[in-house]
Amino acid sequence: MAADFLISIASKIGECLVTPIGRECGYLVNYHSNLASLQREIEDLCRKKDGVQGLVDAAKRNGEIIKPDVQSWLENVNDDMVKKVLQFEDEINKKRRCVYRWSLSRKAYKITQHVLQLQNKGTFESVAHPAPPRKIWLTFNEDFKDFKSRMAKINEVIEGLKGEEVRLIGICGMGGVGKTTMVKEIIKRLDKLNLFDEIVMATVSQSPNVRMIQSEIADKIGLKFEQESESGRALTLHGRLTLIKRILIVLDDVWTDPNFEKIGLPSGDAHKGCKILLTSRDSDVCNRMGSEPIIAVPTLTTEESWELFREMVGESFDDRDLRSVAKEVVNECGGLPIAIVTVGKALVKKSKREWDDALNQLRNSTPVNIPGVNDKVYSSIKWSYDRLESDEDRSCLLLCCLFPEDYDIPIEYLVRYGWGRGYFSNCSTLEDTRNRVHSLVAQLQRRFLLIDSSNRQTTKMHDIVRDVAISIASRDPHRFLVRSHAENKEWPNLATYDTISLVGHLEIPVGCPKLELLQTMEGCFSEGSMDIICNEMKKLKVLALLAMNHLGLSRSLGVLKNLQTLCLDGSKFDGRSTDVIGSLENLEILSFRNCYDMRELPREIGRLQQLRLLDTTNCRNLKVIPHGIFSSLCRLEELYMMGSFDKWDLGTGREDKRMASISEVMSLSHNLKVLAIQMPPNVIHLLPKDIVLKSPTIKFHIYSGTGAMEFWETFFGTAESDARKFENCLVIADSDAREFMESQAVGLMLKKSKRLALGNVKNFSALTELDEEGFQDLKVLYLDCCPNIEYLVNGTSALFPRIQSASQLPNSFLTNLRFLQLSSCDVLKYAFSLSVVRNLVQLEELNIGECHQMEEIVSKQGREHDEEADMISFHKLINLNLWYLQSLAGFFQANKLYSNQEETTPRVEHQSAGIFEKAIFPSKCISWFPSLEEVKLSGMEFEGVLFDLKIHIVMDGQTDPTCPQLRKLEISCCKFTHLWKNIPSGFQGFQNLRYLKLTYCSGIKYVFSHLIARKLLNLEEVNISQCSGMETIVRITEENEEEATKDMILYPRKLNRFKLVGLPRLTSLCPAGSTFQWSSTKNMHVQKCEKLKTLGAVIPQRKKLENKSEKDSTSHDFSTPPTRSSNWCPDGCGCIPYSRPNAQRPIEILPRPIIQEVTPTNLEDSDDDDNLESLSVYLCNSMEVIFHVKGLKHEESSHSVEAFNKLRFLLLHKLPSLTRVWETGSSQPMFAGSSFGNLKWLRVYRCNQLKYLFSSSIVKLLVSVEDIKVDRCEQMEEIVAAEEEEAGEIITLPKVKSIELGNLPKLKYFCGEAYTLKLPSLELLKAINVQDLRPFDSKLVDTHNPRLQVKPAFRQEWTSQEMRNAYVKRNE
Repeated sequence: MAADFLISIASKIGECLVTPIGRECGYLVNYHSNLASLQREIEDLCRKKDGVQGLVDAAKRNGEIIKPDVQSWLENVNDDMVKKVLQFEDEINKKRRCVYRWSLSRKAYKITQHVLQLQNKGTFESVAHPAPPRKIWLTFNEDFKDFKSRMAKINEVIEGLKGEEVRLIGICGMGGVGKTTMVKEIIKRLDKLNLFDEIVMATVSQSPNVRMIQSEIADKIGLKFEQESESGRALTLHGRLTLIKRILIVLDDVWTDPNFEKIGLPSGDAHKGCKILLTSRDSDVCNRMGSEPIIAVPTLTTEESWELFREMVGESFDDRDLRSVAKEVVNECGGLPIAIVTVGKALVKKSKREWDDALNQLRNSTPVNIPGVNDKVYSSIKWSYDRLESDEDRSCLLLCCLFPEDYDIPIEYLVRYGWGRGYFSNCSTLEDTRNRVHSLVAQLQRRFLLIDSSNRQTTKMHDIVRDVAISIASRDPHRFLVRSHAENKEWPNLATYDTISLVGHLEIPVGCPKLELLQTMEGCFSEGSMDIICNEMKKLKVLALLAMNHLGLSRSLGVLKNLQTLCLDGSKFDGRSTDVIGSLENLEILSFRNCYDMRELPREIGRLQQLRLLDTTNCRNLKVIPHGIFSSLCRLEELYMMGSFDKWDLGTGREDKRMASISEVMSLSHNLKVLAIQMPPNVIHLLPKDIVLKSPTIKFHIYSGTGAMEFWETFFGTAESDARKFENCLVIADSDAREFMESQAVGLMLKKSKRLALGNVKNFSALTELDEEGFQDLKVLYLDCCPNIEYLVNGTSALFPRIQSASQLPNSFLTNLRFLQLSSCDVLKYAFSLSVVRNLVQLEELNIGECHQMEEIVSKQGREHDEEADMISFHKLINLNLWYLQSLAGFFQANKLYSNQEETTPRVEHQSAGIFEKAIFPSKCISWFPSLEEVKLSGMEFEGVLFDLKIHIVMDGQTDPTCPQLRKLEISCCKFTHLWKNIPSGFQGFQNLRYLKLTYCSGIKYVFSHLIARKLLNLEEVNISQCSGMETIVRITEENEEEATKDMILYPRKLNRFKLVGLPRLTSLCPAGSTFQWSSTKNMHVQKCEKLKTLGAVIPQRKKLENKSEKDSTSHDFSTPPTRSSNWCPDGCGCIPYSRPNAQRPIEILPRPIIQEVTPTNLEDSDDDDNLESLSVYLCNSMEVIFHVKGLKHEESSHSVEAFNKLRFLLLHKLPSLTRVWETGSSQPMFAGSSFGNLKWLRVYRCNQLKYLFSSSIVKLLVSVEDIKVDRCEQMEEIVAAEEEEAGEIITLPKVKSIELGNLPKLKYFCGEAYTLKLPSLELLKAINVQDLRPFDSKLVDTHNPRLQVKPAFRQEWTSQEMRNAYVKRNE
């Protein structure tokens, strides 16, 4: 038995030993197989990474947000794994001997396991989610004039929206009074106040389009409809809106009561968090809808009208001879902004006679009865129309009224319609016409008869101007008719009309023998509609059938012999019915843009001998264009085919089955002005040699390669709009440079390109290989994933065998370049030599990323002297973006030694000590950027300084300002140790910095030197997050310690947002002996700063309560130098707070996120530094006191502190060390007067050391508090704690409506027996799991309040769980 037992033990021991021994021996035996396995798995991982990266790139092109786990996985692969494998490769190469094989094999096995784990984690169902919609107010571009008459109404609306019971507010007023402009300003201000989670806006108009309204609202909240029916969309929209807790829906230009149910809007009490704000010209509409209140917008006062008119007419206003007539003109405008603006703009720089004539015309104008349009508005707009310089201006304006209200009017339609009507007789080509129309639109916008659109290729028309224009156009000699399907009117006598525009489902009218232009939009043709057009409208010159369903072209279309423009954009039909177009012998413009059902371009189109423009843009299913069509179009000027046909014939195959070819297009190119096409990959070199020879002025957009179009649009916007800007553009993707460099055609296009993008193009090492003359016309250059490019121009480096001297550099090389982006060019070691930089006089934006070998942006490359660097300047560079440059050692390394250079002089040393710092922006190049406004840096491995100011030249104690225009600085995932270092005395710079964002930078211990902080006079927003080494925000550096007692107010009043998140080592914000005036911040967020106990003392505004008119003897003079002695801060705060004479009662605050900003009303005429409105504190483990004041015994009790009188919201969450919210002195209250007088909402959660919420002295100040919620505070014993010598006092909280108490196991009293607490406005008292709370006396609650329901048990002890869960409930 014993033997068996020993054998068993030995067997087990053997098993335990054999397995590890075998595994360890296996490392040696499997050395080669482990290395091969690692190589194999790495290749698989790279393929998977490329696949995921491709999906990520596609998602980014669509504007989607990449999921964090996908981003993290890519970073793990690109950074950690790649770095680990490269280090392992170096180790293998260094350890060739057999003795190292065991360790290398073991490491290979371990890395392989890690690779396999990454492979398993690299499978994602999706890599991104849709980006949230842009804030609506970001699309507004109008400048609001804050006249008193408008500000009063704006504040009235905002205050009304704050009321809980208000559901709908109406803004009414006559047309042109400025309702829409006012609403947009209200939206901007509401966004800052954070009253709503979402704000959406839709234009209803005189002819409501339910689907359009639904789409406008859905777009703003990121909702995509899958339903086609209006009722289905309404249900979806209603369901989505009810999920948004607080939403404001703005309905603009309401003429009749909108059907909320039909649209899908919540109504009544269906969603109490939904509020409606509408504008209307008719107050009866507001009344019928139950609007409360109704805000009437008055006309401008005389003074306001005069001020606005003065701004419009400019210098003319200063002419004394015009003053008297100017007043009369302003009076004729009737105080209506739109009238004042349009008339004023038309009178700019006009003579006295013209002013007199204007006044006479305004007085004698015959008004027309237009619903909702004031007579004076009509007269002023009609007069402005009559004063237009030419018939072309007037015709262009009238064309704009053909489109629906609030429509983004494509300027290209004005070009094509105007050409067809013959409006621009002096223009011989379409290009001339387009230039003319854009010029006319700009003129009309300057006159405010048209307004800017968010898209540069479109314009908009104010609804009042449109109404007047339609009225003008409806009379002789124009005779326009504009009709929407929502207008149920009889057709007038159409015998004399020459222009008709129909929107929606309307029957085509008959009896229009003189009609020259017919536009139909978003409708559906009934059977026979096209026959009516052909038989009844034989004089048609322009026929535009836009976004029409079931469109079939009649065989009789050929009778329209006068037709010159035919636009079928967005209509649904197949290409088989388009062969009848070939009979339109005089047709000059033919457009099929966005006709997705079109599959074939019929051969009959080749019969259109007069055709000048053909557009098949985005006909994505167009696959067939028969050979021979284009060669017949002998007058063709412009061909647009982006996003459609790309099966160009290469000259092979049977003649009868061949497709159209580029040679065929170019055979007639004496007239061709614009060519916009795309081509499949690897065929661009087959372009004919004469592609740009027959017409030297040709403008082109040519995209070659898979995804070339998407590749361009990701970075530079839509291709179709770019094509019409006449900027030559060439995009080549997935190609071999050796092939297309042999093509004369491609060479000529490269030379003429103004925009050039090369993506995944291999086998060229320098940009100069593609154009030896230096791309002298190029404005935009994008190089991505070009694996062989070593430098932009053949440089002076001895590393490269083909060397040009600097003198051989073309003088015009990149002299017109405005934009440059270099990305994923893995062997590129620098971007420019010093000699190249001298040519970049126009460069405005520079983006460089993921070039892993890049060591510097500018390189002197050995043969260039340091003196040349002193002559360098990026004069116009505005934006600089560098990301993931793992080898970057600096923008420019002045002291770098190159392989062909000996160190003959010692390194330059600072006047005090030390050599040059390692810096991204070393002192040698810090003055190169006089115009730089925005800098973004991310993913830098560089461990050093960002800005080194060491030898910055100081003259007379001052320096030339450094980066004087820099407004935005963003840094993420970098290993910098300092942002600024070595600041000399008298330094000037960075004074315009507005925004600073610093994230995931673990090496930085502080953000600002105090000298830098003092210069940031315009700083508005600071965002510091996830910087694990951050200890303080502002620090006094040793070399400048003597200056630390001067002007130590470090932050200005302009600071709007201050965010600190995830800074585990942060102990203070202030340097020793400074004041951080954080109470002037409007929005503050501090989270997960575990060691932070205080933000430092804030110096409040002090007043004598008994005599506020006297100057406060204890008010602070911030120009007084600080002293070093102070006892303000609690122990362990980590800083020495600021101390001043007469300042014995500091406030020590430990703040957190501010959700709202100061209301516009409170900001008016406010000049103090106390702007805090909302304060949230959470997840700060060391926080002990929120509002902290220490008073001294000898201070007069008549002095009191007034502070935080704008604070409205206070949230305390998960503060495990918090013992007091307010701490005051023992002898008297420190806060008094209006302190906390605006506090309305108070939330306290999970503060387990907190025993009470208010002291009795504090609760007396809370005259405005309405809502109190306390939950899960385990030690809470009472809400209001007693103070000495105040027994029997009555305390009233006059506005408290709601008190919610939950999970407070030790709570016994709301208010102790020493006090009587009255709650006259209480509507809701809710208690959950508060077993020991004693009931309120009902005498202290207003039982006559109709909203309060009091049960009999209210006056009794609680005896059941049900009563504990619902003490007093709101009467629903």
